[in-house]
Amino acid sequence: MTNSGSYIPDATTPDAATPAHVADLQQLSRDYASFSRSKSGLGNVLGGVIGLVVFGAVWLLGGGVASAIITVGLTLVWLIGKEVIRRRLYRRFGEAREIWDGSARRTHRFMSIILTLAALGFAVYLVASGWVLKPVGWPYLIFCLVTPWIVWRSFFTVPEMVLGFDLLFMGAITASGHTPDLLGLATAPAYAAAMIGLGLAEHRQFKALERRLQASGGDAA
Repeated sequence: MTNSGSYIPDATTPDAATPAHVADLQQLSRDYASFSRSKSGLGNVLGGVIGLVVFGAVWLLGGGVASAIITVGLTLVWLIGKEVIRRRLYRRFGEAREIWDGSARRTHRFMSIILTLAALGFAVYLVASGWVLKPVGWPYLIFCLVTPWIVWRSFFTVPEMVLGFDLLFMGAITASGHTPDLLGLATAPAYAAAMIGLGLAEHRQFKALERRLQASGGDAA
C-alpha cells in the first residue's frame, strides 16, 4: 500500500519472497488497516474519559442548560476528536481500509438496526403524545433524527455504539430541561471505563505494530 510517499511493504515487493514472509506482510497490513475502523486507540480513551465526565456532570448538575452544554459539547468533541486522532496517529503509513469479516459486519448492522428502531419508536411516541408540538420535545426529536445516521457512520464497535447512544440520549434529556434516570443509563460509565482500558491496550498494539512496519521497510508519512 502506498500513499503520498508512504510505504507499507506487501506481497508484491521484491523482498517478499518466501510464503512465510508474504503471510507476515499480509497480517501486518490487516493489523494496520484495523485502525481505520474497528480500533480507535486513544480515540477510545477520549470517549471513555468524556463518558465519565458527562455522567458525573449530569449526576451533580441534573438537567438544564449547563448540563446540556457539557453533554452535547463533549459528545461532539469525542465524535470529531476520535477521527482527528485516527488520522494523525494511526494513518502514519498511508491510507488503508479495513475489510470486515462477516461477523463484525453483521454485529454492526444488527446494533445499528436495534438503536435506529429504538430512536424511531421514541419518535412515534413523541408525535402520538403531542410532545413534538412543544419546545420541550424538540431536543428529543433532534435526537431521534440524528442518532441513526451518527450510529451508522461514526460508531463501529459495540462499546462505541452503547456509549455513544447513551451520551446522545443524555444530551437530549438535559437539553429538554429534564434530569436523566442515571440508574437507567448506568451502562454509560461502565462502558466508558472499559473503553479507557481498551483504548490504551489498542494504542500499545499500534506502537508495537509501528515498530514492525518500520523494521519491514515502511516509512511513516
